Amino acid sequence: MMENFIKHVLGVGTDHPGLYGKTSAYYGTVEQQGRLMLHMHLLLWIEGSLTPQEIRERIMDPESDFQRQMVEYLESVHVGEFLTGKMEDVKKNLDLEELDDKYNNPTETLPVPPPPPCDNINCTDCDSCEALSSWDNQFKSTVDDILLRSNIHKCTGGAKQYRKKLSKHDAKRTTDKYQPVTGCLSNKWGKCKACFPRKTFEQTEVDMDTGALNIKKGEAMINTITAEVTYLIRSNTDVTSLLSGTAIKAVVAYVSDYISKPSLKTYMIFEAVKSVFDKNSEMLEGSMDRKEKARRLLTQIVNALTSKLEIGGHMASMYLLGNPDHYTGNKFRTFYWKSFINEARYAWHHESAKNADDQMVLLKIDGEIVGRTLVQDYIYRPSEFSHISLYDWIRLSDVQKCNSTHYIASDDFQGDSDDSSDHGDEEKTYYHFQKDYPLYKLHYAALIPPTEEWIPNFVGGAIP
Repeated sequence: MMENFIKHVLGVGTDHPGLYGKTSAYYGTVEQQGRLMLHMHLLLWIEGSLTPQEIRERIMDPESDFQRQMVEYLESVHVGEFLTGKMEDVKKNLDLEELDDKYNNPTETLPVPPPPPCDNINCTDCDSCEALSSWDNQFKSTVDDILLRSNIHKCTGGAKQYRKKLSKHDAKRTTDKYQPVTGCLSNKWGKCKACFPRKTFEQTEVDMDTGALNIKKGEAMINTITAEVTYLIRSNTDVTSLLSGTAIKAVVAYVSDYISKPSLKTYMIFEAVKSVFDKNSEMLEGSMDRKEKARRLLTQIVNALTSKLEIGGHMASMYLLGNPDHYTGNKFRTFYWKSFINEARYAWHHESAKNADDQMVLLKIDGEIVGRTLVQDYIYRPSEFSHISLYDWIRLSDVQKCNSTHYIASDDFQGDSDDSSDHGDEEKTYYHFQKDYPLYKLHYAALIPPTEEWIPNFVGGAIP
């Protein structure tokens, strides 16, 4: 489902732009909600988009037409209201539709594709135009139906309970001066944790003091949505534009938090195992078959560990089926930058520990153990790449063990370069490392095209 969304809706890897424009990059993580169902949080970058500061400056310019164009774009890709009227009107229409025996719940059906458009731009009354108009009405009513079922926030539900103090008038009629409050109101202030109801705007407004855009929003109890996405996904979806640095930082932290959850501590694992054994002491001493005892114990231990890891059955099944827990349009390469700092510092401070934090790969070659580090890859890189900076080396280098499918620019290598065309390596030429390199005879290096670059992931603390 996500691969189809990325391909067809975002336009990645296709010859047409995405629904929001030409996609520059995307990053999404899979999360499970309270009921363990999986859903996606996805950040989308649009090619050619401006920074929040540039957008603010252009919006504040009274002589620029940028403000009108920006508002038109934002209103075309997401809205904060129903498509056919107010919530009360949509409810009435839905009540009438449900009386029809042919009515189907849209969250349980697949979307109906639109009919082919009319070839004549000026035509309005042919069969194709009427069919398209009928489909458009169906589209709007279906979107509103899904919004009404899935997107309306209700301040109810939840397992946590607080006790809210009653007014003096209500307290006279009961012996208990407190009443339980659950769900999003379960806090001492009694206010919705999701900040509903939201502020509404009849028209898109521009705050001339801050340059902030307040998008047109007619309903206080729903988030902004993209109608086409709601129609395709057939469930609750939220779409918003991030136009301020604060909002971007908050959402990036929120989304990336799910992909960087730490693993369980060792003591927590043993504690979970011990608790299972303690609960099943009678079963262990009983006359049950040993295999059945082992099966039950392992099942309970796995369930205990997954609950502590916040991984439900759906998420565990996703991993077992080999599905990814995040989707991205870029490739990332870990860059242990401190190793390179230590190597450079050693030239001036010999007393410092050289390569203290280096990540070394050990290989057994001809009965000998040979160590190779990423720092050595750069120091002893082929002389043809002597002009390449460290940053460019990290994002563009491709170090491979020699085989016959690589074209090696060397007189002493007799591999069959004609085979490279069958393996997609015809654009790459591999070169020898310098002779001081530990794996000089086995490994070669090439540069990949900038369009296939890796994104360096700096590891080792804050960069100075």
